[in-house]
Amino acid sequence: MSLKLIYGLGGSGKTSRIYDEIREEMKRHPDRNMILLVPDQYTFRAEQKVLKELGQTSVFKVSVMSFGTMTRRILATVGGATHALISDTGKSMLMTKAMSDIKDHLKLFKAVAGKPGFIDMAKSLVDEMKRYDMDMEELRKTIEESEDQELMQKFQDILLFYDAFEKEVHKGYVDSTDEMHFSLERIHEADFLKNAEVFIDEFNDFSVMQLQFIEKLMENAKRVVLTLTLDQHHDRGDVFQITKDTERKIFEAAEMAGASIEKPLILPDETPLRFRSNPELAHLEAEYFHYPNRSYREKTRSVSIYKAQNSYDEVEKVALDIKRRIREDDSLRYRDLAILCRNIDAYANIIVSVFREHEIPVFLDKRRDIDGSPLSQYVLALVEVADQGFTYDALFTLLKTGLSHIGTEEVDLLENYILANGIKGGNFQKDWVYPYPNIHEEKLMEAYLQRTNEVRDKILSVYGPLRERIASAEHVEEITRILYEHLEDHGVLEKSVDIINDLGDEEIAKEHKEVVKGIISIFDDLVDVLGSEKMEIGIYGDILRQAMISYKIALIPLTLDQVILGDVARVKSDSIKGLYILGVNDGVFPKTISDEGIITDKDIAKLKEEGFDLFIDSKTRSIYEQFLVYTAFTIPREFLSLSYVGADMDGKSQRPSLVIARVKKLFPELMEETYINPMDKKSGDMTEVEGKVATFNELIKEMRRNYQGDPVNPLWGEVYDWFSQEEDFRDRLRRSREGLNYSNLSKNLTRESVKALYGDQLYLSVSRLERFTSCPFAYYIQYGLKAKDRVMHEVTAPDVGTLMHEVIDQFTEDIRGMQIAMSEVDKGFIREAVDKLVDQAIEKTNTIYKSSPRYKHMGEKVKRIINRSLETITAQISKGSFVPMFNELGFGKEGEALPALSIEIPETGEDALLRGRIDRIDVMEMDGKSYIRIIDYKSSAKDVSLKDVFYGLQLQLLVYLDVILRNWSSILSSQAVPGAVLYFRLDNPMIKGGINMTDEEIEQKVLESLKLKGLLLKDARVIRNMDRDIDEFSLVIPAKIKNEEVVSSSNRKDKNKEIILTEEEFDVLRDYVRESIGTILKELFDGNISITPYKDKDKIPCTYCTYKSICQFDGKIAENHYRNLKAMPIEELWENMKKKEVTDHGK
Repeated sequence: MSLKLIYGLGGSGKTSRIYDEIREEMKRHPDRNMILLVPDQYTFRAEQKVLKELGQTSVFKVSVMSFGTMTRRILATVGGATHALISDTGKSMLMTKAMSDIKDHLKLFKAVAGKPGFIDMAKSLVDEMKRYDMDMEELRKTIEESEDQELMQKFQDILLFYDAFEKEVHKGYVDSTDEMHFSLERIHEADFLKNAEVFIDEFNDFSVMQLQFIEKLMENAKRVVLTLTLDQHHDRGDVFQITKDTERKIFEAAEMAGASIEKPLILPDETPLRFRSNPELAHLEAEYFHYPNRSYREKTRSVSIYKAQNSYDEVEKVALDIKRRIREDDSLRYRDLAILCRNIDAYANIIVSVFREHEIPVFLDKRRDIDGSPLSQYVLALVEVADQGFTYDALFTLLKTGLSHIGTEEVDLLENYILANGIKGGNFQKDWVYPYPNIHEEKLMEAYLQRTNEVRDKILSVYGPLRERIASAEHVEEITRILYEHLEDHGVLEKSVDIINDLGDEEIAKEHKEVVKGIISIFDDLVDVLGSEKMEIGIYGDILRQAMISYKIALIPLTLDQVILGDVARVKSDSIKGLYILGVNDGVFPKTISDEGIITDKDIAKLKEEGFDLFIDSKTRSIYEQFLVYTAFTIPREFLSLSYVGADMDGKSQRPSLVIARVKKLFPELMEETYINPMDKKSGDMTEVEGKVATFNELIKEMRRNYQGDPVNPLWGEVYDWFSQEEDFRDRLRRSREGLNYSNLSKNLTRESVKALYGDQLYLSVSRLERFTSCPFAYYIQYGLKAKDRVMHEVTAPDVGTLMHEVIDQFTEDIRGMQIAMSEVDKGFIREAVDKLVDQAIEKTNTIYKSSPRYKHMGEKVKRIINRSLETITAQISKGSFVPMFNELGFGKEGEALPALSIEIPETGEDALLRGRIDRIDVMEMDGKSYIRIIDYKSSAKDVSLKDVFYGLQLQLLVYLDVILRNWSSILSSQAVPGAVLYFRLDNPMIKGGINMTDEEIEQKVLESLKLKGLLLKDARVIRNMDRDIDEFSLVIPAKIKNEEVVSSSNRKDKNKEIILTEEEFDVLRDYVRESIGTILKELFDGNISITPYKDKDKIPCTYCTYKSICQFDGKIAENHYRNLKAMPIEELWENMKKKEVTDHGK
């Protein structure tokens, strides 16, 4: 019984020496068993290497094992395992159940106990505690004696779920750690070990239990040989600290076992065997962690660095490099190459996609998740429907997997109806009679309702009985059987396989078969582990979800000749010629270890002070990350390629890892390659002609270059001809050619099309005109094609605005009916009236305000806004002599007080009629004239801009004024004169510092905040009738009186010329607006639907436009351009408007 250690650096040939030792020992002791002990993930490759290195007969002499397989071999030989081994998925199930049972007893972790992420962390922590063979009684004692309350509470929770989990497991199972315990107790009875030599390779460290196992091996086996990666000169900092600690622990175990120590084999440190023909890689291995280090002064060929734009560019570069190397080197095979990432999840899908395009076989050395697959989603949604009913999320997750009996169009029909009417799961059982959105014709409405109810019945026919069956089921076994029978009886499993097979991808099909097997395996585990348990369906769903999350599938390579893709922590091989390490970015490689998790560094330090030192802190994990860097650098024998991204997929800048800077320092002649824009490369570069798909994609790029007038290598013409004859590419080539000629520019509609869309007589509102000047194409989509957003059962900003307008209008009508002046009502009256009116309006038109606490709160908020607004309105009115005469005064429709505003369409002989509704008209009689003040209510801050008036973006108030002044005799007894056109903001402003103010001070601040904004008549008498207290300041309007002159209260010098107008200037604006509207109508009548949004500095209408996905406007494309609004001095604006020099609004 002896121990021999083989020391060596990475690439020094330790594994080769192990095989030499096995070969020699087989000759020397042919009667002995040879056991090669390696980590789980390396057993397959180790078996292959045994056959290759030791020959076919070695299969009878050499057993390749992991700790797990050796444990099971011992127990199978001597007995001792009285219970079945629980799977990792089964452990997740039991941890979820244990957490559910003890949740109410937890203190610190009660809020997160049921979360999948916490379940995973808890299970990992329990596994770690068991692997490190922690003395639980000692831990309990330490915690009980601790004076740290936070530490005590945390570990009381940990011990609680540890005990609950162990109790569940040991009802009929054991886990792998329990098995190892049993095997340790019986290992001395295993005859196959008594005559064995054990060779341990590819490990860097061991858990406490694994060390105990090695100790027992040294007691019972003839000999143990173990490899360690170590630098005998100890001049590389902490990088080998992990293996130094392992060495110490191995010697302690040998001492406990009474094993003799053989002379170690120390492989030469000068130049590891793997790099003897490659001085650059040898230099990297020797100097990277050496302090101080030396630089490699010769030209660098075997080490390269690439800075990529993003991950796609990075992977594309690797694919092209692999194809080039394979083409240029006849001896190189795909299996000789490997790609490593520290964040493999971020790269896996990109690599598989790009490599498929380049026809590069790649094997992902990673266990894959199944919880995101359509079949898994269907099963989980099925359980949620059984538990929660037909809630929106559960139902449509289920239906949108494509595995139900409901067609896609039926799903869309149902979803639109449910979203529009806010139907909850409880309403699913009754026939639906709610109105269909945007359908007003009765027979069509009935047809839609009938079809929708048919789809609902179709769903209920399958999932209704299923819910009833599950509701009556008591035990886990019964629930699981019902679910499985549903999948079988309704062809769900078969359908899922058919959908995947139709994709025509062998690897995806193979993966999906494993998914199906995995879900069936989870069902089996549920029955085996928890079958007799009584359980609520909600808890069952939690356990099933956690099982889906924890279950991983492992695929076998379709062929041996594949590029290996894996995590830096998993992949090791002495046969790799070239290695690509991707994502060498700061915090990624090496990975930044965060102090997160259930047990923190602070907890570990406190426990250490208490004498309990078994948990691993983040510092130790960080040292391990540095060791992984070393391990990765020593994998390849011919070349190493490092790459990093300059930006993530969202365009956010990313920094390179310090690894990049250090490698550059080691190799000063190394030139970092960078690839900024693939479209900028010189034409004629044929390096990307590798594989049909990749070549085709490159052809499209060259076609674009040709289209843009750039020179193109004539060879691409031959490539084009070849693809045009290929059946698989002919249609794609045609579509690509058409795409190059595609333009999102729209042609003008014909006069006939305009009339078909808008009618023979044009009826418009002012807001429509402003929409047209904002962007003609958006107008066409909204009012021509009548495109609408999906109707949702929610309160939108326009809904709130409509409600507030209605309530304010009704309030005004009510007090007018009571013959009470607005200036006479008090706050109590307003509050009582508003509460009543809002409740009535909600009851009558929009019951959604009652549908949830959130919307109820919104209703109360609306009441507060209206209260504050009406209080402010009455205060403003009471300060002057203007009296509200009309509210919501309509014009242009039959039965309304005023006729439409008729505007002649130039050069057509046609006219258009403008219709609208004016929020409020105040009147003040003076000198036999009626001075008009038009008020428009807005839910956000707004002011009049002459620039916007000039460009046709702000017409509303001036059109309203024009309508009144042209038709005053229909509603007034004396000549109407413009007094003001103003906006009032409906709001309940927050007053900064209000807590320290008196009520009067707060009131003044509110009035100041909600001051009217707009255009005012330059007449001091009229202005004083708006605010009799005005002097140097007004709480009603944006003006003041100085030396009996009306001036703007703004500090902007030109604001006075913009908002304080004479009667003649009001007429100028009215005339200009009519002229402007005529121009707009002419463009509309001429069929202008151009995609020409305006741009005013940084302001563009596209920001909130819902039609961006339709127009596909891109200001970076030459043929797409904004209509820039030229800035002008106020004087120039007035001059242009006096001349009626109207801008082209949509050109």
